[in-house]
Amino acid sequence: MNFDLFTINDFILLIPMALAGALFLGAVPMRTKMRTNTLRLVGAVIGAICGMVLVEALPAML
Repeated sequence: MNFDLFTINDFILLIPMALAGALFLGAVPMRTKMRTNTLRLVGAVIGAICGMVLVEALPAML
């Protein structure tokens, strides 16, 4: 894989995507705090992966 297109400026999009994923899945009501935190972690990872895919795909779309 070629990661030459990913720069430090791309964190401007990557960090909010991870935060949005954590907030979105963290809002699901759960009985235990551990499940809520696990969902927040999973949401942050999914958001970060989606953000990275978006950042890598934007130059190809233009």
